[in-house]
Amino acid sequence: MMKDETFERIAAESERLIYYHIKRLHIDDRNGDFFAEGLVALWEAYRTYDEAAGSFHSYINWKIRNALIDLIRRDSRKIEVEEEYKQRLQQEEHYLFEDETADHYLWEEVRALLSKNQWKWVYHFIIMDRSISQIACLENVTTDAVKNWGRHARNKLKDLKHIL
Repeated sequence: MMKDETFERIAAESERLIYYHIKRLHIDDRNGDFFAEGLVALWEAYRTYDEAAGSFHSYINWKIRNALIDLIRRDSRKIEVEEEYKQRLQQEEHYLFEDETADHYLWEEVRALLSKNQWKWVYHFIIMDRSISQIACLENVTTDAVKNWGRHARNKLKDLKHIL
């Protein structure tokens, strides 16, 4: 690598190399995170390259590929942790529902008035005291969807208040 080469030129020339590794590793890079990780690896290679160690092209190949594999591993671990959390919450849900709801008749009446998703909001938000983001994660939906369930459930529960 020559000293007068700029990183911008190297990045432009190496863009296809990053895409090559993404494709070769069968990565679905919808939001560009893996490409960005490849650019960061390229920058690290540019900064740390030692001409005595070998060719620059071999070095950037190695750095980019390993950075992408590391990101795959981090993402996989994150997914594993989230799945374990969901499973643990679902197991707790089964056991805690009996303990947390003293008046089963009342909750069954409430449940009968609500849609499936509205009941999910009541159960998780009111009974289990979970946050909107926790519910969204458990149900694999957006936080806006959970907020919508809650809005409709509250409206129906207000109507129930007048009946009681």
